[in-house]
Amino acid sequence: MNASATQRPDHSSAAAARETAGLQLLMDQFLPRYDLAVAHAHVFRASPAECYWVASELDLFRAPLIRTLLDVRGLPQRLAGILKGPGKATTAGAARGTFRLKDMVGLGWILLGETPGSELVLGQVSRPWKTVPTAATLTPDQFVDFDRPGFAKIATSLRVDPHGSGSSILTMETRVASTDDESRRRFRRYWLLIGPFSALIRRMAMRLLAADLRRPIPSRPS
Repeated sequence: MNASATQRPDHSSAAAARETAGLQLLMDQFLPRYDLAVAHAHVFRASPAECYWVASELDLFRAPLIRTLLDVRGLPQRLAGILKGPGKATTAGAARGTFRLKDMVGLGWILLGETPGSELVLGQVSRPWKTVPTAATLTPDQFVDFDRPGFAKIATSLRVDPHGSGSSILTMETRVASTDDESRRRFRRYWLLIGPFSALIRRMAMRLLAADLRRPIPSRPS
């Protein structure tokens, strides 16, 4: 799903159910106001604990196309590391064997908060429209209060809610709040290019997750 920089997100059935019940998203504690939100949701025939565990361990690099799309996005950073000389490559440009949610921490993302088995929120403050975006190193509290002009505050979450008997709704959501009007315009132009690829990656991730949930894995929770 693609959205403009001023569009409110489409409400999934999971989000609507939480609003009706008066429940607050963990993400609302870190980025309650935003310019853009994109959410993808799907119902899986699995318990919330199982769904959350499998989603947390999902390695997106298993899909060659996803690896290619992520590598293309990181190409400018790798080139910058090469130009700096041997041993000076950026962390984001280093070779990675897996790409799971936990792997994003340290690659410009910070863990803002987690409700184990239910919701996990990652955050980043950066200038993604630049050829080599540099993320600010912040604590969760600093992320909430950050308002320096020239940046975009980005939060992404994974949430699992029970749905009926033995099923779950998994929602992946990303929110973006720009710190000034010029950054908002720059991010809007950036999103026109990146948005469709981001949506493709999320749809492919949902298909990978569905395949993993169909495959028996003895060590995962039931």
